[in-house]
Amino acid sequence: MKALSAVLRTDESFGQGHLIDILRGTMTDRVRERRHDELPTFGVGRNHDKRLWQAIFRQMLGLDLVRPDPERHGALRITQKAHPVLRGEEPVQLRRDTLKKDVQRPEVKHLVSDEDEPLLSALKAKRRALAEAARVPAYIIFNDRTLIEMAETRPQTLDQMAGITGVGAKKLENYGQTFLEVIAGEVPKTHPARRRLAGRAAGALYDRLEAVQAGLLRGADGTGKYMNCTNSTLRQIAERRPATLAELARIQGMGEHKMARFGEAFLAAIQEEE
Repeated sequence: MKALSAVLRTDESFGQGHLIDILRGTMTDRVRERRHDELPTFGVGRNHDKRLWQAIFRQMLGLDLVRPDPERHGALRITQKAHPVLRGEEPVQLRRDTLKKDVQRPEVKHLVSDEDEPLLSALKAKRRALAEAARVPAYIIFNDRTLIEMAETRPQTLDQMAGITGVGAKKLENYGQTFLEVIAGEVPKTHPARRRLAGRAAGALYDRLEAVQAGLLRGADGTGKYMNCTNSTLRQIAERRPATLAELARIQGMGEHKMARFGEAFLAAIQEEE
């Protein structure tokens, strides 16, 4: 695929605009300085205009073949999913009807800075892919204002994502992790019990309880029998914030042995958070 080849041959160091200049054979100062006119991909896409190439890149972003690199100002990088395509082992089919709609759509004023534009395009592409899969209008996933705020603030955690306008608890649960990966790249999966607390004070307490538990999995001296509380139990503790050992013992999952191992430490963690 020509576009993927252009990304690879430029060492995954440039954004969509420069890559389109290469593909269309546009001799800009940047192309000349980088000697990108000498690349095999220079000018191979002259038969497509700029807007069609923009539409192609949006679909590639939506298919997760490329992602903007937040560490390199939105430069596009190849994903693992793209490698079989580059090797010719898997075909990729772009939707012609969607490409046509994109090209026919009237030009609009830039809604974000040039630096944030690649990320906004990636977020919109992901939104479109999700909307098409669910057969719902794109705004049902997230509206433009929400995506713009994501592109500008670049949240790195679900807690930060929860603070963005238009990201309610349900949308955070359904789409938060997916959009976070577009923004921040590969991120550790968050347990559903923790996701339910994102953006709430209970989320920070959950993290604290998890850290306390990690230090006591085999007892204070590290030689005891392995023991841990479930994520659901930690969530209940974080939400209910028991003030006494008796209240903590009434939470499901906190039996006699777990109370003996974690009870005092959990209460201390709760008091520190208040």
